[in-house]
This record gives sequence, C-alpha cells and structure tokens, in this order.
Amino acid sequence: MSQTTKLSPMSSAWLQIQSILNSINHMLIFLVAIFFFTLARSLDFQDTAMHMFMTGIGFHVLIAQALMSHYKLNPITRWISHKNKSRFHGLLQLVGGSMVLLGALGKFSQKDVHFNTWHGRFGVAAAFGCAASVVGGLVNFFQPKMVLKIMPASELRFRHNLFGLVTFTLGMTAIYLGYYSKFFTRYVDHQFIPAMMLATALVYLLTIIGPLGSLLTKLKYRRQRNHQQ
Repeated sequence: MSQTTKLSPMSSAWLQIQSILNSINHMLIFLVAIFFFTLARSLDFQDTAMHMFMTGIGFHVLIAQALMSHYKLNPITRWISHKNKSRFHGLLQLVGGSMVLLGALGKFSQKDVHFNTWHGRFGVAAAFGCAASVVGGLVNFFQPKMVLKIMPASELRFRHNLFGLVTFTLGMTAIYLGYYSKFFTRYVDHQFIPAMMLATALVYLLTIIGPLGSLLTKLKYRRQRNHQQ
C-alpha cells in the first residue's frame, strides 16, 4: 500500500513559490511574444524586423516553453504523461529551432550584417547550437538504436540537458544584447527598452529553474556512476 509523502512546511512553501514564479514566467513570455509580433507587424515583417520576430519567438517563446515541458509545476504540461511531455518538448524544439535558423539565415543574407558586435557573435553561436539540436533531435527520433549504440541513455540525457541549457543561454544573451542594437533604439521608445531587458532576464532565470535542477540531479548520478566504475 502506497504512503503519501508529507512535505515539510519549508518544502511546501518552496513548491508554492515555484508555482507562482512559473505562472509569472508564462505571462512574461506571452507579453514579450505580443510585443515582438506587434513591432514586426508595424514594420511589415521586413528585413531586421523579420529577423527579430523569428529569432525572438523561436528562443524567447517556443524553446523556453520546450525547456519547461518536463517541469512538474508547469501548468501547461503538468497533467499530461511523460511520453507526451517528451513529444511536446521535441515539437517545440523543432519548430523553435527552425524559426531561429530561418531568422538567422535571413540576417546572414543581408549586406549590413556585422559580426563584430557581441549581439552578432552570440547570435551566430546560438544559431549553430540550434542547428546541432535540430539535427541531433531528428537523428535521435528516427534512429534511436543507432544513437544508443554510441552512447548510454543516461549519458545522452545528461548531454542533451547540458547542451540545451548552453544553447538557450546563448540565444537569450543574444536577444538581451539585441536591445542595444540600432534597430531597437530606432523603433522602440528608449524608456521602454529597460523593461524589455528586465523581462528577458526574468524569463531566462525563471525558465532554467527546472532544467537546471534536472541537470544537477543527472550530474550527481553521473559522478556516482563514474566512481563505481
């Protein structure tokens, strides 16, 4: 007969705080998505406006949601099975990563691209990370047996978790630095830009709570396994 685990008042309070923070995060993501769409639409989705929209929605909305898909306190996915959470995660990663790549390629094709800015450098690194994630995800989906021959499942999950966090960090950093760009300072009220920077920083910090906790747990078991070998 199963026993219900009683949480301490401290643990219960922390879970409630996480739940509130996760709800706030979803609201911020929704508001940022509206802002990106409205700004891009006002500029007819042309040139840099399209680049901003594709990469912003890809990272700030879809990939952020993908990273939170397995988070137990995520109100969107908490009621679905683990298998369906994985499908939801994979679909969002594929669509979000593809949007980032298309947005990046569109910018690369323009003559005014400058990679001597930190925004450009982080953007290029994030685009390569997305490309690797999309290719790796498709290979893992269509050829899982081949992947498992190369690497144990536990090690694969650890590296996937780590690489996903690194790519998301690069992408969100590029977006944050993009608020300093000529595009934003030209078309967005200077007094509003700090609010967008704060929203992006909060979304990043609140999004990585679940994935970072999962990574630390995997790292703990990875160390234990290596000591036993």
